Amino acid sequence: MSEWESYLSFLNRSKYSLQVLSESLSPSKRIPKKENVSVQKLNYHLYPFQQKILDRINNGALVVGLPTGLGKTYLAGAYIHRETAVRPSRVAFLTPSVPLGVQQTIFARKQLNIENAYFISGNLSPEKRRELMVWNAGYIVTTPQTLYNDFLSRYESEIRMAKGGEDPVGHLSEFFRSEGFRFPYEILIADECHGYIGETEGYSILISAKASGAKILALSATPQLHSHKRLGELRKVFESIEPVSIEEPEIKQQMPSREISILRVPASPRLIAIYRQLYSVSKEVQERVASIYGAAHARGYCREHGLCICLIALKMMRTRIIEDGASSVSGYGIWKMRELRRPARELGGKSVLEAYRELLAMEPNHKISAAIRILDAERFKKAIIFMESVEGAKEIGRMLHRIRGMEEVAVLVGKGCMTMEEQASALMQFRERASILVCTSIGEEGLDVPSADIEIWIDPPSNPKKWIQRFGRVLRRSEGKSVAKIYTIVTPGTHESNKLAGVMKKVERIYGFTQRVIETDLSKEGPKNQSRLTMFQ
Repeated sequence: MSEWESYLSFLNRSKYSLQVLSESLSPSKRIPKKENVSVQKLNYHLYPFQQKILDRINNGALVVGLPTGLGKTYLAGAYIHRETAVRPSRVAFLTPSVPLGVQQTIFARKQLNIENAYFISGNLSPEKRRELMVWNAGYIVTTPQTLYNDFLSRYESEIRMAKGGEDPVGHLSEFFRSEGFRFPYEILIADECHGYIGETEGYSILISAKASGAKILALSATPQLHSHKRLGELRKVFESIEPVSIEEPEIKQQMPSREISILRVPASPRLIAIYRQLYSVSKEVQERVASIYGAAHARGYCREHGLCICLIALKMMRTRIIEDGASSVSGYGIWKMRELRRPARELGGKSVLEAYRELLAMEPNHKISAAIRILDAERFKKAIIFMESVEGAKEIGRMLHRIRGMEEVAVLVGKGCMTMEEQASALMQFRERASILVCTSIGEEGLDVPSADIEIWIDPPSNPKKWIQRFGRVLRRSEGKSVAKIYTIVTPGTHESNKLAGVMKKVERIYGFTQRVIETDLSKEGPKNQSRLTMFQ
């Protein structure tokens, strides 16, 4: 059994196993009658800025721009409390993924004191859902697809027609009235709702619930309000759209200051030489693609021709070998390409593959080594390591398991390496026990990742949305924490510094999100210099 298989086996046998949790979160007995819930007490208190936002929320509101880490779930719970304390109601909470659904159900039970809150997903077959009459529960957490399949799929053609019009809610209101249909829940919470646009089940649910008179609260950290089309679609559903800025005084008072340390970690001359040679090979293949298929194909968008696919893979490998370290690309199939196996004068007569194998034996991964040094030097209760490469995340997970033990390090990856149940189990492990979470971009959005004291970015985020989602994991203020600290590792003499700076500028322009920047050479003791960035205090 490989070390990765051993970790998955550990998760599936542990108290963090989603299978164990799901058995207690899904209905086990038939629910014969429709239930309501009344939240009389919250097991938490809102910050003043959260209370101010709550006071502005009406019964058809979209709260947007509230950064990850500033308590969207707590805000939703307080809204449910406000609406059901006097008048018991039926509540549906939409989540984009199974792992997040499990977490939101646990939140309802622990923080809202709703013992009969249930998670309903595709894990329960349609036959089992009908047998148990699960939708009679007064508080359900579910995925859009599951709710849509059981209630709205029969009206698919009419809903599609409504979406094509200027007033989809009015159209469906008349249609549902003629059909005698009413949305089964009086209150609908839609988390991460920026994905509920167009031909999605989530958007169908929003307009259907609105057409039936349900109270809707939708929440998003990155609603992309700079997109006029997206904003126009949202306005067809919501009377009130409440953008929230982290620059509002009440929010700034509750946020720690933001600091990003850019750590320059030199790679070996061997790695830089391979990086440059990969550019030469990519350029050569790009010219061949352009001559055979045309300039448009050479831009790397075509996935129909074998040579075009090779070009995309080459460019990706060249990026990853620097951003996530040499060992992160060891399993790439593109190594079979003959251009990487021919002698290269720039590599002393060795092929790129030969030089790469020698590099792995001497310096497997300069990024991972740097991350471990940071962890050893920092004091923290919780730390998160982000990187794009699945293999890279698994490797640093293996190394940290050997150093700190499997209980202390949770690993969260996607792309077929973990089931949704295992992903949820890893998050529960980090929430309940582990001090370190290693994760790929799957942990950036759609999952309620617990807050952390520090973060390490092995690679720079590729776009502003990823930047905001990553940073949000350390924005929650906690005892003894005055600074939300990020370490991002860049390799001098490569594309990384320019990429990081470019995304940072877009983050400022689009979201108004700023942070103090410190540039540091990891081989030295203190900051080398501090660069200017828009003031945030």
